[in-house]
Parts: sequence; C-alpha cells; structure tokens
Amino acid sequence: MTHPKPRVDAREFIDHVVASGLMDRDEVTRALDGLEPTDSARKLARHLVDAGKLTRFQAQRLLVGLTDGFILGQYRVLEELGRGGMGRVYKAVHQTMGRFVALKVLSPEHTKTEKARDLFQREVKAAAKLNHPNIVTAFDAYLAGDRFFLVMEYVDGPNLSQLVKEQGPLPIQQACEYVRQTAVGLEYAHHLGLIHRDIKPSNLLVQQTTSGPQVKMLDFGLALVTAGDTTDPDAAVGTTNTVLGTPDYASPEQARDQYNVDGRSDLYSLGCTFFYLLTGQVPFPGGSGLEKLLRHGSEPPPAIRSLRDDIPQPVALIVHKLLEKDRDDRYQTAGELANDLAALVGKTADWSAPARSRPKPKSDSGVEPASSGDDPWESVDLDEPSATTVSTAMMTTRETPAPRRAKVKPKRRKKRLWPWVLVACLLAFAVVIGVGLAVRSLMSHAGQ
Repeated sequence: MTHPKPRVDAREFIDHVVASGLMDRDEVTRALDGLEPTDSARKLARHLVDAGKLTRFQAQRLLVGLTDGFILGQYRVLEELGRGGMGRVYKAVHQTMGRFVALKVLSPEHTKTEKARDLFQREVKAAAKLNHPNIVTAFDAYLAGDRFFLVMEYVDGPNLSQLVKEQGPLPIQQACEYVRQTAVGLEYAHHLGLIHRDIKPSNLLVQQTTSGPQVKMLDFGLALVTAGDTTDPDAAVGTTNTVLGTPDYASPEQARDQYNVDGRSDLYSLGCTFFYLLTGQVPFPGGSGLEKLLRHGSEPPPAIRSLRDDIPQPVALIVHKLLEKDRDDRYQTAGELANDLAALVGKTADWSAPARSRPKPKSDSGVEPASSGDDPWESVDLDEPSATTVSTAMMTTRETPAPRRAKVKPKRRKKRLWPWVLVACLLAFAVVIGVGLAVRSLMSHAGQ
C-alpha cells in the first residue's frame, strides 16, 4: 500500500534543512537572500539545488520530511548510486579533505549477529590489503547506529551489466580486454588468498582513463559476509541462510558448498560474465535461482558461436574452458587466462569510452521501490536535474533482463511538391495543345 507524500511548507522545509546538518540557519538565510518570498517548499528546494547548496537527492528527501542519514561520520552523503540485496551505495564527500568516496551501507540483517559482525570485520580487513588498479580500494569501515558502512574508492563509470543493456553485446576485442583486466586483478587477489565469490557484470565497473577504459572489481570478500551463521556444509541449497553468489554466475562447486571453493570458482563466474558480455545473455537464462544452480552443475552451456557467429574460434574455446563443470578442466589460475587473452587482444582492442549514463537506483527486482512507510526515500520531481548529479554506477543488484526498448515510429519524409507541379503543368500544356489542334481541325473541315 502506498502512502501520500507528506507535504511541507517553506518554513518546515527550512527546519528540515537545518535539522539534517547540511546547512545551519544562517547559511540557509544567506542562500535564500534575493529570492522572492514564497510558501512553496518546492521552490526553495529548487533554488538551493540550482545554487549548488543541496543535491537533487538531498532535496528530494528533505521535501518528504527525512532529515537523518545525510552525515555519516566525517562524510556528507550526496547521491544514491545504487542498491541491492546487501544494502545501498551512496556518493559522499569527506567534509575535511574534500575527497569523493562511495559509501556502502550494509543492510542490518547482514550484520545482526556477533558472528556476522566479526566476519564482516575480518573480511573488511582482508579486502583493505588489496591495492591493485583493477580492484576498487576499500579505505575504511565504520559503524553508524546499527549499520555498518564501507568507505570505498569512488569510480566514475558504469558497470558492465549497464554497458551491455545500453549498447548490446560488446565488441569482441573490447570484451576480451575487460575480461583480461579482471583476470589480472583476480590473479593478484588469489595470490593473497582472497576469493571474490560473486564475480558478475554488475560487480565490474569501468572508468575512462588516459590510457583507455579500466575495469575495477567491486565488493571483494563481501559475498561471504552475507552467509550469516550458516557453517554447516550439509545445509540445503537455496535456504534463506545460504548465499551462493548470484545464481546466473555461480560455479557448480559453489552451489554445493560456498566455503569449499578456490580461485577456479571465480574463473567459472568470470566465464559466465564473458559469455554475457559477448552475447547479451547468461549461459542458463530462465527458471528459478535453484533451477539455474542445478543447470550449472548438470547441463552444458549453449555453444557461444551459435548465438554470435562472428566470435573467433580461439575466443569461443576460452569461454567454454572457463565454463567447464570440473574445476580441474578449467584454467587453473587467472594469470593463465590473462596471458591467453593478452595474446588475442594485442594492440587492436576497441578503446572507445564506455557509455556514461546514470540510471535511477533500482531494487533487486529491477523495479523502482514504491512509496511506503518503510522506504519513503522516493523521488520528488524538481523539474531540472541537479548540476551535482554524476554519471556513475556502483550497483550490486542481481542481473535483470534488459528492458524492452519502445518501438519508435520512423519519421515520415516530407514529400517534395515540385515534381508534381511540373507534371501537372506539362499535362495542362498537353491538354491546351490538344484542344487547339482539335479546334483547328474542326475549323478546317468547316471551311471545306
């Protein structure tokens, strides 16, 4: 059941701004100096957004009466970047240093027990050791109220799931290069004993650099945090306490026992990701999560060249080697995969910049959350986008089918009139000549 948005007047809106900690009352007064007196909270919000005092996201929340959650420790929350089963991700700025970061606020259910909190702290400490250009850097971790949040490197670029949904299957050499970079990062992490457990397109961000697009892996080590208290290897697959990564990308051995996996499990997930980048679909589409997990362990994937015939045979062989059911038949290290792809990519990869778009944050179902008493952070239209809205994505949602594009009717070409005018003139001239000749003939016969 949806609830109407609470309406606030201008005075209440100013009180909300002050209560949020984003501005004090004197700052608000100075920012509104020169604005004509108004009772409209929306006009005040739009003015503060246009003046760069608030972001659009902040104004939207303040307009519905929400004043908490804008300041987390030393960080000022600017925008929501994405949301998923593990929590929400926000763009924020350090109030002293001015450094932009991404804050990942974990859902309370993932850290509600002492064991889960200990696991979280352990995984965060391990992930903090990772310092590699193809891995998103974790700066710090905090506890705010009953919620833990991670402070991570801010990456200004889309994830690979977005890229495929917006552009379709990627150019072959570009997909090879993105997978190669991911493999380089995995080789580094696996050497340190860290397994990702949830490699998928939406956990691979890509940003443009002076040397070309750079892939960065997100959420290293956090998949295990969501396992809660489940430590029984005989626990049923698919129980609420068992997290198996994302069913579209989970390896067969991870489906059986998420604790008894090694780096080759990440390589299987990377193979599913490679398959998706090249074809726009996962190896086993359709069905429930449990059905997908069973198919990963029992069915061979479709031949990738049957879905895209321009894929070279060497690339197809790499994809299918990654998707072997038996991990002993796959690449044994990510470094081996990176070397094979480097030989194929060479210097002819497509270095075009990735699409720069910012979709609205979505839930795991891929649907905008409705207004409700539980989650009133809904959109309030301010007509014009904020200048501080940034093109980025740090989403960790499950893969959802790409939305169908609305059919656009082709524009009708304007018909040129002058050819028809010319034809009409010629016909009229012919008629006049014909009539004249007929009259002349009649007069000639009449004279005789």
